[in-house]
Amino acid sequence: MIEKIQIVVGCAMLCLFILMTAYQVLSRFTGWQAYFTEEIATTAFVWTAFMGAPVMLRRNEHYRFVGVAEKLKGKAFWINEFLCLSVLLICNIIMLIHGIRLSQMFYTWRFGSMFTVSKIWLWICLPISGATGVLYLAEQFLMFLQDPSTRTVKNEADKLLEET
Repeated sequence: MIEKIQIVVGCAMLCLFILMTAYQVLSRFTGWQAYFTEEIATTAFVWTAFMGAPVMLRRNEHYRFVGVAEKLKGKAFWINEFLCLSVLLICNIIMLIHGIRLSQMFYTWRFGSMFTVSKIWLWICLPISGATGVLYLAEQFLMFLQDPSTRTVKNEADKLLEET
């Protein structure tokens, strides 16, 4: 349920980013004043990235170096995957803690072109992403400890070459 909400929010923010960017380009040709579009587009783009990252963690589709990991078997594979999950968990905990601090710090700040809107809307996606990342990684840890094969490394490039 949380993953679906994040996907919807991420897609909505991507659409908002595209619309604001298009509006900004059109305003240059038509002479309309569009001072607010840059800040909205930037905020929407940041939200898109930070809503998509935890979903990729949950689906085990995040960036990783698989050259060594795909060759590991048995205990070496288990240790490697455990360390990878641990590092990801630590990074998401840091993102959660410092995201809360940043959100609190920027609560009183305002956007330059939208004086009534707090900059917390830019930073609040960071602790949300960190919290859901921690949640998803806890789920990944439990699944991995029960069945290590849930973390098997799939080389997508090799799979695409085989299909062609």
